[in-house]
Order: sequence, then C-alpha cells, then structure tokens
Amino acid sequence: MLETPTLQPPVTPEPAPRERPRELSAAAAPAGPAPRTGEMAPVASRTRGRHRPLLLLLRTLLAVSILGGTLLAGAELATPGVAGAPARVTAIDLAHGTVPVPADPSWRVSQATVAAEDSGFYGDDGVDPAGLLRALWGWATGVDEGGSTITEQLAKVVYTNGGTTITDRVAQVALALKLNGDYTKPAVLSMYLSAIYFGNGSYGVLAASEGYFGLSPGELSWGQASLLAGLPQDPTLLDPLDHLAAARVRQSYVLDRLVATGVLTRAQADAAATEPLDLR
Repeated sequence: MLETPTLQPPVTPEPAPRERPRELSAAAAPAGPAPRTGEMAPVASRTRGRHRPLLLLLRTLLAVSILGGTLLAGAELATPGVAGAPARVTAIDLAHGTVPVPADPSWRVSQATVAAEDSGFYGDDGVDPAGLLRALWGWATGVDEGGSTITEQLAKVVYTNGGTTITDRVAQVALALKLNGDYTKPAVLSMYLSAIYFGNGSYGVLAASEGYFGLSPGELSWGQASLLAGLPQDPTLLDPLDHLAAARVRQSYVLDRLVATGVLTRAQADAAATEPLDLR
C-alpha cells in the first residue's frame, strides 16, 4: 500500500534585512556649483573694500586737523606779540650793513614777488588753510608739501629763525595771523622784502638791487625784477653771479606766474626774458 507523503506547509523565506540609508557626510554631500573664475564678490563686500582707503584718508585728515587746531591754540598763547616786528627787521638789516625799505606795491619786484610766492597775498588772512593742511600732512607723512604765505615766511625769518619743524610751522601760522591783524599788506610786504636773503651776502631787497644791478628797487626792469624775485627760494644755488643758468630757469617760472596772474602778457614776459640784466 502506497504511503501518502505528508504535506509540509510551504516555508516563507524571511525577508532580507533592509539596509539603513547612509547619512551623507559633509564630504559626500553633493557640492554646489563651483564658483566661476572672475565671479564678482557680493556688492556689500565690494563697497566696503572700495571705500576703505577713502575712510582711512578722512580719518587721518580729521586727526591731523584736530591736532593742528590744538597746536595752533597753544601757539596763539605761546608766541609773542608782533608789535616789535619792524624793529626785528631793522636789526636783521643793520647786522648786514643795510636798512629796511618801504616797498611800493607797484614796484616790478613787488609784483613779481607776490606772483611767484603768494598770489593770494592781498586777499588772504595771512595764512592759507590748504597750505596749512599740506604742511601738517607733510609732517605726518614725512613729505614737505610747502605752502607758506608771504606773511608766514616773514614770521619764519623774523621770529622762528628759519625753523621748519612742526612746532615752528604752527608758530609761524599763529604769528602770521597776528601780523596780518596788526599791519597793512604793504607793510607786511615791505618787512618781508627787507628781511629775506637774496644770496651773495645781500639781505633785503635794497641791498640785493644795488648789489646785483647798481639800481634802487623801484628802478628795476621786468627782466631784473623777475630774476631777483626768484632768488629767495634758494639764494645760494640761484645766485646769478655764480649760477646764472639756474637763476634764469627760476626767472622763467616767475615770468610765467606774472602771466598767469594777469600782470604781464605772454609777449611782455617773453621780452623780459631776453632783456639784458647788466649784472655787476
């Protein structure tokens, strides 16, 4: 008799364990689009970067202005009065064998000096604010930018012994303000022309005119006056008896300034440049 096999229930296979999804690491995370070469930075960042030098400059100028104001206030108190300025000029001239001279503003040498040294002389208060800032900036950076007015130069010669330190420069500004308040412009110009050095041992415009040309200051031609007015910038290296070529170059600058300020026409300036100097 055949045996009927016992039927076993079908075995259901166990499901394979599901793998847990792996967490993406930062390294495996899909990267965004790579920045393109030359792609511009955000606008705010660009603006800050572009304005940084300007802000630095403004802060520096503000600091220099505050410092200058503080020094000037102190210099106003520390510097002497200027009632004795004419006596100081006389002492300089007497020490070098000459005397002061009242300069006429219409003299050619007077006009040439103003044109070359300080074209705003008759309208300023004795100082040039822009020139003062240049001087303070020069002190802060170590680069002398110049910028002194005729009145400041008078103070430099008469009161600060030609000093060029920042203390001297601030004192000169304070003294220039005092000089401008106490004296007329012609008086300031007369003191300046009588006190400055023109080279070759000549202190003051009277000694220089007579020494170089054998003439009084009012008798100088435009050629002579323009040459003389250029000498105080560097009296030794521009001495026309020893360095005529250099003096002529400086004379050309003075004549150009006379044209620029409307005192001479270009034709008149060119004629003055070729006039005989008759140096002694």
